[in-house]
Amino acid sequence: MISQTVRPAAIRNPLEQVTQIRRWRCARITMRSGKLVGIERRWFVGSVSMAQVWWQSRYGRPDDDYCWLDYHTPLGMPAFLTLDYIHSGRTAGYKTFVGACHVLDEVARIRNACAIVAHVSTSAITDRLLLRLGWERHLENRSGRHWIKRFYDGYPESSLDRYL
Repeated sequence: MISQTVRPAAIRNPLEQVTQIRRWRCARITMRSGKLVGIERRWFVGSVSMAQVWWQSRYGRPDDDYCWLDYHTPLGMPAFLTLDYIHSGRTAGYKTFVGACHVLDEVARIRNACAIVAHVSTSAITDRLLLRLGWERHLENRSGRHWIKRFYDGYPESSLDRYL
């Protein structure tokens, strides 16, 4: 089971600590049972292999309703966020996963990001769900499932209060 405590440096309400969120290049959003546990600074961008994704999807998922999302701002590209990795428990509910995505949208708003990009390597996250959350196919001429969520025309209405 993933620990229910977070380090004191974790941000429990992103709207109260926007300066920190703007400074952090890499971070992890942690949700449990549909509620934000915290956003924690990460010192390095996590490198995840396809083998690790496969292994964790088969054997490394505890029976728990949690989800974490790792993201970073690529060097030299401050207007973008990259969604690096999503990890969830076997009983993670829709509200927990979607809540993490909405918190990431709020981080994008705070950071004035133009877009979030992701390479989705698991079929558990369907194209239909991504479309429903406002993502679009991207780089279709390349192998893999590349997705982008653009904010050129503004940000979606904040739903952060539902997850605090």
